[in-house]
Amino acid sequence: MLDILRVSHVVYRVADLEKAVFFYRDLLGFVETERNGDEVFLRGVEEGQHHSLVLRKSSSPGLSYASLRVKRPEVLDEARERFDELGIRYRRAKERGVEDALLFEDPQGLPIMLYHDMEYVGDRRLKFHEYRGVTPVRIDHINFMVRDLDAEVEFYTKLLGFTETETFLDREGKKTVSWMTRIGHSHEIAIARSSRNVPGFHHATFYVHDVRDIIRAADIVSSAQMWDSLERGPGRHGVTQGFYVYLRDGDKNRIEFFTGDYFVLDPDKWKPIAWTWDQLRYRSDFWGREVPESWLHEWVPVEDITGKLRGWNN
Repeated sequence: MLDILRVSHVVYRVADLEKAVFFYRDLLGFVETERNGDEVFLRGVEEGQHHSLVLRKSSSPGLSYASLRVKRPEVLDEARERFDELGIRYRRAKERGVEDALLFEDPQGLPIMLYHDMEYVGDRRLKFHEYRGVTPVRIDHINFMVRDLDAEVEFYTKLLGFTETETFLDREGKKTVSWMTRIGHSHEIAIARSSRNVPGFHHATFYVHDVRDIIRAADIVSSAQMWDSLERGPGRHGVTQGFYVYLRDGDKNRIEFFTGDYFVLDPDKWKPIAWTWDQLRYRSDFWGREVPESWLHEWVPVEDITGKLRGWNN
C-alpha cells in the first residue's frame, strides 16, 4: 500500500486566463502566489504550500491533473514498481514548486500526480485583514466520473489506502458513487459511475469555515451579475452532511465550497453508509431540493499523461 498523505492540488484548463483570475482571485478570494507565463498559482488562506489551484491557459476547458502528496520521498520509487507490475502508464514530472513528481493514469484513465515536497511560502491564517471574497481555506476533495467504479474503488482503497465512507446505490443495489477518505474527513475523493463522457472531472472542492461563506459565494456571483455561475445551492448534502454551493467559471469548470462535514475517528471500525434508491430525495440534498440537470450530466474532460485531452466515449 502506497503511503499517501492527502489531496494536494488541481490544475484547471482555462481559455481566458485574465477572466479566470478575476473569478477565482478577485471575486472568490483565492490567494495568488505567483504568475508564471500562462499559469497562475493560487491557494487558500490556511495553505502554506505554493499552490492548491493552478489556472493554465489552454484552448479548451478541463482538468490537466489532480495531485496527491505522499508521506515519504521513497514512496515515489515504490509507486513506480507497483505501476510497472500493474501495467499503469506513468512518467516523471515537475511543476513550479515541485521538482520531483510522478504523473500516472489510474485504471480508468484519470491523470493523477504524486509528489513528496513542494515549496513552502507560508499561510495567511491570521492575516484577517487580507481576507477577501469567500475566503477559501484549503482544498478539501475532488470528484471524478469513470466507467468502471468498482475497479476504481479497489485501486484507491487497496493500493492508495483510502477508506470508503459512503456510497450511492441504484435500483438494483449496484454502487453508482463512492466517497473515500485517507486522512479521516468525510471524503477527499469521490468517484461516480457513468457510461458517457468518461473519464471526466466533475469538480474540486475547497473548505470554508462558516455557512455564511457558502451564502456569501452565492451573493458574490449574483451581485456581479454572473447568475449563470451559480449552479446549485446553497444547500446541505445528505451524504457527508456538509453544506455546499456549486459554482462554474467562464469555461464551465466546476468548483464547490463546502463546510460542516464529519470526521472518521476510527477508520478501522467504520462501516460505509449505503444510501439506497428510495432515499434519493434527500441523499444528495438533505432538504429535498431537485438536483440541476447540468450537475447530473455535465462535466469536463481530463488530459492523458502527455497533456492531450482524452477523446470521450459517448
